[in-house]
Amino acid sequence: MDKPIQTLIMLGKPGAGKGTQSGILKERLRFSIIGYGDFFRGLSKQDTFVSRKVGETINQGSLLPHWFPSYVLMDKLFHTIETEEAIILDGAARSRKEAELTHEVLHWFERPYKALYIDITDQEAVDRLTSRRELINRVDDDDDHIKTRLQAYHNTVIPAIEFFREQGTLIEINGAQRMEEVSREILGKLNTIGLETR
Repeated sequence: MDKPIQTLIMLGKPGAGKGTQSGILKERLRFSIIGYGDFFRGLSKQDTFVSRKVGETINQGSLLPHWFPSYVLMDKLFHTIETEEAIILDGAARSRKEAELTHEVLHWFERPYKALYIDITDQEAVDRLTSRRELINRVDDDDDHIKTRLQAYHNTVIPAIEFFREQGTLIEINGAQRMEEVSREILGKLNTIGLETR
């Protein structure tokens, strides 16, 4: 019998709702969340060579090197994540090289996975990030950073999504719906592959 899905990779444009849906899935599936964005933003506030490099990259609206998030994942799999613990990767596999490395790491650790792609248009992303900026003061939500992040998304994340599609591990979700409807679609599609919710 095949092992159940142990890892979910959240993909989508900035503002697609990856963090929100990760939180819902955590409660409904009893998965733990590895939030790369929060991790790297916290790291950037420290006073070390690495933290300064991370901070500079975030402030420019650019992506970190493809090996960096994979290193974080491997470190956690080696030291803190139990063998049978189910996890959600929020902010991982954001380039084809990183997707390939993430796939290789998860395969080696014998952790079956699915990549959830929450799809929204560029205009929807801009509208949502602009609204979020009024509520949360994030350095990467100003107009210039939004433009840079969307450009980086098209240049790097789309090839990652194509990689997961090639592997047969991609689940596509219509992110233009209301939050509750997005959750319902995600949970419905996960139920069809054997992930039971509470």
